[in-house]
Amino acid sequence: MNALANWVMKRRMNAIIGVAAFSVIPLMFWLAAAILGFVVLRKGVAEAIPVLAWGGLPPLMLWFYQGDATSLIVLVQVLVLGYLLRTKISWSFVLTAASGIALLGVFFLPFLMPGMLNLMTEMIQLFLSEQKIEVPDKGIVFGQVVVALSTVQVFVAVAALFLARKWQAALYNPGGLRNEFHQLRLPLVSVLLLGGMVLLGESLGEEFHFLAQVSVPVFVLAGIALVHGVLAKKELG
Repeated sequence: MNALANWVMKRRMNAIIGVAAFSVIPLMFWLAAAILGFVVLRKGVAEAIPVLAWGGLPPLMLWFYQGDATSLIVLVQVLVLGYLLRTKISWSFVLTAASGIALLGVFFLPFLMPGMLNLMTEMIQLFLSEQKIEVPDKGIVFGQVVVALSTVQVFVAVAALFLARKWQAALYNPGGLRNEFHQLRLPLVSVLLLGGMVLLGESLGEEFHFLAQVSVPVFVLAGIALVHGVLAKKELG
């Protein structure tokens, strides 16, 4: 992986090739996003925009011909989140922003990729039917698919950004990511905002459950960081 990161940093065309190639390989778009995130963190948005513009052409065609915009969406999300991390130098800010982006995705995905979402809904309904499980109304399943996909897309982008930051730390600042992760703490404002979304999502019924679903992963990641930080402080390995 470090060899790939080194190659990407040598020139812009290498980064474009990496983003373009991995973004259309099934289940490898996260690596394309990590490459773009690495460019953002190391060289800034001004350098990353041409990489996205040219490297994003294959996923743009994939969206146009197959109706699946996931690769392109994750690339754009990494660009935004990478910019926030570079400027704010705060993982807590990035995670809070990721939750907000996931919330926006719940409203925009049905317009961006309706065909793919309908196909996924039908496949889930068919699977439930074959398993002799009561099949919910199509609208309910569709809504759950939208929330799940939006949340997965954003936190794949976060994971790709973690990988990009790991590359940056390994090549230019050994141990940097480890310290950042151990020190990750959600500020009170984020806790109140996301906690409020969880409470509202759980108390207002199924129509608002998406508020909790896009917020909970942030608390999970912060909890993992806390556990790692405590273990490191206690030198428990």
